[in-house]
Amino acid sequence: MQVKQNSKGGQRNLMKKKMGIGKRILGTLILPVLMFLIMMAVCWANGKTYYGTVDMWKTLIVNITISTTCAMGIGLQFNNGRFDFSGGAVMLLAAIIGGNIAKNMNSNVVLFAVLCIVLCTLLSVGVAVLYAYGRLPVAISTITMALIYEAVTPLLYNGAGVNLIADMEIKKLALFPGVLIPFILAIVIYEFYKRFTLTGKQSELLKNNQGAAVDIGINEKKNVILSYVFSGLLFGCATMVWASSTIKSASFTSLSTVSDLFTNILPVFIGLALSKYCGEAIGTVMGAVTLNLMSYGLQAVLSAELGSAVSMVITGVFVFVFNIITTPYGSIITAWFEARKRKGELKKV
Repeated sequence: MQVKQNSKGGQRNLMKKKMGIGKRILGTLILPVLMFLIMMAVCWANGKTYYGTVDMWKTLIVNITISTTCAMGIGLQFNNGRFDFSGGAVMLLAAIIGGNIAKNMNSNVVLFAVLCIVLCTLLSVGVAVLYAYGRLPVAISTITMALIYEAVTPLLYNGAGVNLIADMEIKKLALFPGVLIPFILAIVIYEFYKRFTLTGKQSELLKNNQGAAVDIGINEKKNVILSYVFSGLLFGCATMVWASSTIKSASFTSLSTVSDLFTNILPVFIGLALSKYCGEAIGTVMGAVTLNLMSYGLQAVLSAELGSAVSMVITGVFVFVFNIITTPYGSIITAWFEARKRKGELKKV
């Protein structure tokens, strides 16, 4: 009798485990799959039958990589309770210096990749040092360094920036299959930071309550510098691809790099929401895939400019609704609806 009960209990646990895995897979894939099906129907209805082809995915993986790597760089600081405005300037300055040096060295793609990683890491550490030891708010520190880095770009190479579009050797990292190198590397770096570094684990405490975390012995300055080392590595991965996607001009307008970077912030929010199903890294990838599928489809059906504008509007609305649902305000709204429901049930009684 006891054996039968144990057997039934084991079967129930196995069923629950299978249902749990199924729920996680569904939660992970539902957004990109729905977006793909919707955009595919819209595109095919308008005669754009190339949507969903292998060639489309080869093109799209480049944009997905840029979105994912930038989002991870932003998200790593965001998860530590810091909003970093300097990432775009870090990437631009690294792209101009690294791109020009690599071009002058016979378009050495390995040298270019190493320079992107090293320069972005060093520039990010510069931001961390100002924030950690300057005793300034994170917004002021990061904006200050963004302005400084932007101001340097017109002084380099006669303000010409860098043009790597026609350099097919360096551009290998921005074309399939080479683009998979920075893509996979960024995911590995992010997961390593979150799972295997003490700083990554402590970031959860600092995110929730910096004062309490410092009181129990967490060295915030050390945490800041190490976290910026890892975000620099992630921005380096992004720069490998981003630098050759278009001509990168020197920044002649203050904070012009901020908008370039923060167009990729939405995958951060999606990654946080999906983290309970698949972890933040995979959630961020799913967010980037979803948004790029939408953007590609709209630009295919509409003109490139109009499609981009409509995509930005939809993205803005999505951010607004998504934040209402997933932030504490969303919890308040949910609680309000549940309270009204209970009130209605009591009236019926």
